[in-house]
Amino acid sequence: MRSDKYEKKNQIAKSGGGSATAGHGKKKFRWNKKQFFKFVLAVILAIILAVLAYAVVVIATAPKIDTSKIYSILTESTVIYDSNGKQVDSVYEGENRTNVKYSQMPKNLINAYVALEDKTFWKHHGFNFVRIMGAIKDSVFGGGQVSGTSTITQQLARNVFLKSDMTKHTLKRKIREAWYTVLLEKNLSKEQIIEAYLNTINLGYGSYGVEAASQAYFSKDVEDLTLSQCAALASLPQAPSSYALVQILDNDSVSTTDKNILKRTSIGTYVINDAGKDRRETCLALMKKQGYITQAEYDKAIKVSLKKMLNPSFSTGGNSSMTYFTDYVVSQVISDLQKENDLSYSDAYDKVYSGGLKIYSTVDSKAQKVIQKEFKNDSNFPTPTNIRYDSSGNILNSLGQIAMYDYKDYFSDGSFTFKSGEATLNSDGSLVIKKNKRLNIYKTTVNGKTDYSIEFPTMYLFKNSKLYSISGGYINVPQKYKTADSDGNVIVSAKYMKSKAGKNFFNISGSTISIPRTSYTLNQKTIQPQSAMTIVENSTGEIKAMMGGRKTTGRMLYNRATNPRQPGSSIKPLAVYSAALQQSAEEAKAGKKHTFTDFGIDAQGTKGWGKFITAGSIVVDEKTTVNGRTWPYNSGGGYSGKQTLRSALRNSINTCAVKIWYQVGTSYSATMVKKYGITTLDTKGSVSDLNAAALALGGMTNGVTTTEMANAYTTFPNNGTKAKDTICYTKVEDNEGKTLLKKSDAKKTRVLDSGVAWIMTDLLKGVVSGGTGTGAALSSVTVGGKTGTTSDEYDIWFDGFTPSYSASLWIGNDVNIQLSSMSGYAASLWGKIMGQIPNASKGSYKSMPSDVTRVNGEYYITGTYSAVSYADTTKKATICTDSGYLATPSCPNTETKTYDTSKGENPPTYYCYKHNPDPDKYPVSPSKKVSDNKDQNTNKDEDTNKDDNTTDDDTSDDTGN
Repeated sequence: MRSDKYEKKNQIAKSGGGSATAGHGKKKFRWNKKQFFKFVLAVILAIILAVLAYAVVVIATAPKIDTSKIYSILTESTVIYDSNGKQVDSVYEGENRTNVKYSQMPKNLINAYVALEDKTFWKHHGFNFVRIMGAIKDSVFGGGQVSGTSTITQQLARNVFLKSDMTKHTLKRKIREAWYTVLLEKNLSKEQIIEAYLNTINLGYGSYGVEAASQAYFSKDVEDLTLSQCAALASLPQAPSSYALVQILDNDSVSTTDKNILKRTSIGTYVINDAGKDRRETCLALMKKQGYITQAEYDKAIKVSLKKMLNPSFSTGGNSSMTYFTDYVVSQVISDLQKENDLSYSDAYDKVYSGGLKIYSTVDSKAQKVIQKEFKNDSNFPTPTNIRYDSSGNILNSLGQIAMYDYKDYFSDGSFTFKSGEATLNSDGSLVIKKNKRLNIYKTTVNGKTDYSIEFPTMYLFKNSKLYSISGGYINVPQKYKTADSDGNVIVSAKYMKSKAGKNFFNISGSTISIPRTSYTLNQKTIQPQSAMTIVENSTGEIKAMMGGRKTTGRMLYNRATNPRQPGSSIKPLAVYSAALQQSAEEAKAGKKHTFTDFGIDAQGTKGWGKFITAGSIVVDEKTTVNGRTWPYNSGGGYSGKQTLRSALRNSINTCAVKIWYQVGTSYSATMVKKYGITTLDTKGSVSDLNAAALALGGMTNGVTTTEMANAYTTFPNNGTKAKDTICYTKVEDNEGKTLLKKSDAKKTRVLDSGVAWIMTDLLKGVVSGGTGTGAALSSVTVGGKTGTTSDEYDIWFDGFTPSYSASLWIGNDVNIQLSSMSGYAASLWGKIMGQIPNASKGSYKSMPSDVTRVNGEYYITGTYSAVSYADTTKKATICTDSGYLATPSCPNTETKTYDTSKGENPPTYYCYKHNPDPDKYPVSPSKKVSDNKDQNTNKDEDTNKDDNTTDDDTSDDTGN
């Protein structure tokens, strides 16, 4: 039996009343508050779950980090210290950074950053959850960009572990940042976190971390910062480039009257940038508000202007006075790390440029700065002279070949324009640059692929009457767009030529093709002449200063202190004079006499030398004939007759040096030069230095360096010993203080007996006190040394010593061009520099050794003195070149001639009969008649000297020898 309820429903259905889904009987769904709330919660929960799921994936796929090795991730600058332990330079690749410990950071500095960047730093656990959720909301509903500020810990996580993603404001980066922040807070103390943070932040002006910034802006260690300086650094992280306290601007963009100028240099103008003043003052206000400083401290700090607190370093790329020395010491450290630690060059390089090493160098920073100062002064240098040009204005060398091309023939208003036949456009739009024209083309390999280098040759220009050289440059067409045809011409592809980049690279107007200054690079202009100097401490072999050029900028420059040039007469003390004394000292000890040889080059032969070659030996300055020609010539011409070894050295007489060298012998002389540490001596092949021109006069094939010459000259004041190799650092530590390399005093090697060295020291002092090197004299201490000038005055030198320092100075043009002066400029500049170096005047010379004796005012090695009698067989006379007789005051044409009486040569007895104002006073030959002064024959008589000669008595001297 069915219920009434069922029957009623059935009747309704049968009556066609419709279903619940039909007609107006449809029932609408309505949200009530409870249902809506549940829906919203469900959506939020779904989003949270989705975000959490995404976060889990992001975290799971995030690179693993080790929070205990933060500093191993960061590149850190290597710091160079001078001999007194003062920081003088740094090298780095990428970021200039020097890490310091928390204990070295002043409280005001830490508090300044906390007050301005993250006031709850000491209380929170790494990040503010409300901020994180706000950032997530902005990312979901704001188009994918995450906004909001970060805590110090978050900034550290980003700076260290997310450096490549720092500029990406994405949810993924924010999640990883938060995760790394949690790990940092979990594993590190607050002190460790803020220490790492302050060592990593970018603070502008090429500085990363507070220590590098402190040195860059204030030239002081971070621990010495004032309150106002701390606030200034704290204001920078938000915009380090815009807020940098010092900026370098192009010289043309800054008026010379701008009050913010700190310094103008060739690389730009350094100006004060106070754009962050408001933020700096805000920092101080927050420090006061948060209780870190008192009202009095605030009032004092707020009054300090930025200009007053600044003391910047004006070379963010390194200390310019240290460039050459720093480059040298770095190269030595890299080499030693390879040897001592079995590292590849690449690994050793990275260790130096990124590893935060501490290199304790030997440099005397005062000496280094003095050299730089005097090298900048053009008045200290001679000028290029007698420059030879071709018809196109190019400078020629001594062989008539082009040494430097005229800059004006290449550039006009900064653009290089191809001349007819140098470049052509093909019909397809490609460009052909022809070889063997004004540009040099070289086939090279770059990154394993063939490339064609398009280069400018060495050029010159004059600016303010000064000669500058430019050692070439490059046209920078991208590698992938260059090929070469069968003739070696470079083809620049049509694709590049038609591209926007190509159209900007080349300027094409009709048939004219030019290259603007933005499309090529030139090496820097280098003033001529150039110079180099090295100073070595006598007692240790430590390099105290090294300058490899003047008025240059940059790193890894051409170092003239380590690149050889011909030494001229400065080689004589090594290869001739000390070699002679040392050889005789060795012979005397062995009970032998020196064997003298008559080489047939002079009149003296074996006469006058004695048993040994000594400081008192007689050496006649006379005409010498070598290989059938008169050679060598002395500076100034002529001959001076009898000299001693001492006076010959003092006056740098070339003939005497050659004659002594012949007596010493090629082999012994060359061996001595090598013992002095001159590694550039060429002793092999058909063209070598085993000859008098190279060893006696310094015309060496390769030349010498100032570094090796300075070390060689330490032998004299050191009583015969020198450092086997110079050293430029004493210790190298890693960034944790572990010693990687250590050098004490350089290993010594004996070159001369102590007595020989002492005598040589005395002889070389004479060169400065009364010879060719007087310009090097100092009022504070006695100096010894030797000048040097090469043929045609291409190179001038002074190598010398004081009791404490030895130094070698070279001046010359990079391309062989005659200088306007001989070695006097080098001697004077040497003295000017050494006189300003306090350590150069310290100490005293060694006392006279026991094996040195003094006889008749001269010093000898015991056993080498002998008395000899020497007859001077040469006579000089002034001859009238018209008659061939002795000249009278009226003779218009005369010459001085030398006669060797030992060979039957004698000067005329009678005077000129053609220009004779008084025959009674100036007797003429009885066979000749005095000419009327109005009718003077200009032909020489044929019978002159046939029967009118007489022989004077010989004069002889007993000389200690």
